[in-house]
This record gives sequence, structure tokens and C-alpha cells, in this order.
Amino acid sequence: MKEENKERWVLFLIFLVVLGSRLYFVFQTPYFNDEAYLDYRIITNIAETGKPFFYDSLSYNGRDLLYSPVFHYILAFFNLLLPLNFVLKVIPSIFISLLVFVVYWLSSLLVKEKNLALFASLLSGFIPIIFINTLNNISVYTLVLPLTFYLLYLLLKVKGKKDIWKFITLSFVLALLHPSAFFFLLTVLFFMILMVSEGFEVAKIKKELILFSVFVILFIEFLIYKKAFIVHGIDIVRTNVPTQVLANYFDFSFLDVVLKIGILLIILGLSGIIFGWVRKREEIYLLGSLILSILILSGLKLIRLEVGLMFLGTALVIVSCVSFEILLKYLDKTRLAKRKNLVIFSFVFILIFSLVLPSFIGASKNIDYETPTNYEILVLNWIKENALPDITILAPIEKGHLITALAGKRNVIDSNFLLAPETSERYKDVNTIYTSRSEVKALELIRKHNVDYILIPIETELNTGKGSWLNDEGCFEGVFFGTPKVYKVIC
Repeated sequence: MKEENKERWVLFLIFLVVLGSRLYFVFQTPYFNDEAYLDYRIITNIAETGKPFFYDSLSYNGRDLLYSPVFHYILAFFNLLLPLNFVLKVIPSIFISLLVFVVYWLSSLLVKEKNLALFASLLSGFIPIIFINTLNNISVYTLVLPLTFYLLYLLLKVKGKKDIWKFITLSFVLALLHPSAFFFLLTVLFFMILMVSEGFEVAKIKKELILFSVFVILFIEFLIYKKAFIVHGIDIVRTNVPTQVLANYFDFSFLDVVLKIGILLIILGLSGIIFGWVRKREEIYLLGSLILSILILSGLKLIRLEVGLMFLGTALVIVSCVSFEILLKYLDKTRLAKRKNLVIFSFVFILIFSLVLPSFIGASKNIDYETPTNYEILVLNWIKENALPDITILAPIEKGHLITALAGKRNVIDSNFLLAPETSERYKDVNTIYTSRSEVKALELIRKHNVDYILIPIETELNTGKGSWLNDEGCFEGVFFGTPKVYKVIC
């Protein structure tokens, strides 16, 4: 009993370390990542009115929105007790930090040595792609990731009615949260196929739960996103992404995997899959099915690389326990047995260092470059207070949500592509305006999209330069000349 209590305290300490590390970075700025501001608007609207909005008069000069507001309602609920900005900083950080508990439970099914499971839970808190991409971002994946892996855990250990009802309830919740529930659906289907092909019998209760979850996810996702299916058809898998950014949006390369997960973790994880596969372990078949589904979807460019790598990295951390266990047994049989503790300490230090350092460096860059500066906020607040209410601001795609959330004005384009009108054409037009050396061509496109103000972030100016036609004082009035620059269209 004392040993079990010790493990619980160590696990809780790991949770606090991971949570504290995340909060250290998110509270370095009062703002959120540029991409977070659509969710910020939705949650603010729910907190103020009790309802989400499904028509956005500011995005793309007015368009329909299609999403599940469950995650937004969860965060808005906490606003009943705490200030909204505090909620949006802390609660998502708590959600994603819960992953350390889930990883520990799953790892405990794979290995008998609890210290290895604890070590895996620590590593899961500092997988670079997860630590960076969910930081300060109000991301639904902060809840989807722990929930998906907890459902896998329940499926493996299901015994009594309590586990069954947990699985049923959380299957509904996962399906309602986000379309990434399809990852879980594909995982359990691949699992069934692998088990049958290897001649293993799947327990009746597990078959029933798998079939139930498949039908629930299909039904709920079609119910929520049926309009997108009708509008986009089979292209819905590409979420209406502009053709010009498709390559970067879904690109998949081994180098990206190495940088965002870590080469040591990849080696240990894949080794664990191989060892577990040889030993024909059910847990490895299930986690291997998740890895297989992610690799197939990423290879076919049906999911974003960052999203796939978050699931992939977590699965690799869990199965790496098998490699650790085999490595420890192997050391006992070698001449290094006498120095086993030193070897283990060195290996653990290198592995943690290879994950924590990139996570912290990436987090620091995230805060510095992906978060609006005080000057940007000043500019947007000035526009909000001084410009007419029905104006349109031209800005690069990554700044679109900032325009609508902080300036309260219409944008030409933003990164929420689902059901958005003419995304490829708009992306081309915006890029042409920023890169064109012809004032006639630029004005033609400016009038086409009813642009009243042009915002030029420093990144855009460095990449494309500032069009010389902006010096035409008869057509463009300079309002701000810092970073970003802002010009008012007056002709």
C-alpha cells in the first residue's frame, strides 16, 4: 500500500511539473496565439449570451461557421467561477497535462515495472509537437488527446459495468468534441482486422463496444457536419484548404517527424512495436493500429501533419516502455551490469534532454513569434475605436482571426476554411496584392474585396517587401508605420 501511495504522489508530482512548465510560458504574455482568437470569440459570445454563433459577419466578409461548440461550452462554464482570460490560459493546460495520468495507466498495462510507466508519463508531458502546438492556443486537442487514449485504456481493461458505462459516455463526448474522433474509429477497426488476421479472439464485450463506438462516431459526425458533406462532397477531407497551401498543410516528411517527436523516442517506440508484435500482445496491436491509421492518413495527406504527430508521439511514448524493459534486462546480462545505474541515468538524461530542450525552445519561440505584440494590440484597438464599424481589413491569412476578434472588423481571409467561400481564389488575390508591383492590379483586387485598410505585418514585409504603390498618397494614407504598418485606402 505504501508503494502504491508513493507511485501516486510521484505521478501527481509529474503532473505538477508538466502543468507548471506550461503555465510558466503561457503567463509570459496576456494574449493568445493568433490562431486561438476564433475560439476566443466563440467562448466570449457563449459567456456573454449563453449561445455560440454559427454565422460570422466578420470572417470572409460574412460566412457560415460549422463546428461543435461542446469544448467552448466547457471552457465557458469555468468562466462562471473565474475570469475568462485566466480560464483560457489555465484550463486547457490542465486538460493536456492530464495526459500524463493516461499514459501511466496505459504503460502499466504493457510493463510490470511501475518506474518505467512513471518515466513514460514524464516523457509524455514534454513531447515537442504537443507541448508547442497546444501552448497558449485554446486548442480542442488539449482535451481530445487525453480522452482518446483514455478510451483506448478502457477498451483494453474493460471488465465490469463501470468501465462499460465510462466507455459509452466518453465515446459520445469524443464524437461531440471534434472530428478527430475518426482517429479512434479507424484505430479500433484496424485493431479488429489485425486481431482476426492473427487468429486471436476478441472478447465479446470488446466487439460490442467497438461496434457501438463506430456507429456513434459516424452518426454524430455526419449529423454535425452533414452540410459540409453536401457542400464539399469528398473534398471535405481536405477541409476546403486553398490549393496553394495544400502541400504545406498536409505535408509529411521523416525530418519533420524527427524534429517534432525526437529520434530517440521514434527508435524506442518502433522497437517496442516490433517486440510487442512478435510477442503477439493485444495492447501493442491496439496502439500499433493507432500508429498505422495516423501514418496512412498522413501519407495520403488527409490530416494535418501537426495533428497526426501529436497522436503518433503519444503512442510512441507508451510503447517505448517495452523497449526500456528489454534494455534493462539486457544490461543485466552484459559487462555493463555493474554500472547499470550509471548507464540508465545517462540514457534517461539524454532522452529527457532531447525532449525537454526542444519543447522549451519551441515554446519560447511560440510566445515570441506566434503571439501578438503590444504594438499589434495597440494598432488593432485603435482601428476598433476609430474606424467605421463596417470596414474590411486586408491582412495575411494567419492574422485573419486577430482582425475579427481584437479589431472587431471584417477580414478578407482567415484559416477557418470549412464552408468558407472561394478560399483558393481569395488566397491568390491576397497574395497578389502583397506581392504586386502594379498599383492598377492591386487596386483592382482591393476594390473587388471592398478593402478599407491594409495591414502589413513585419513577416509579410520581409517576405514580399512593401509595394511601392502604397506611396501613392492620393490613394493610400499611412496610419501606422511601425510593425505592423497600416494604410487606409482613400481612392
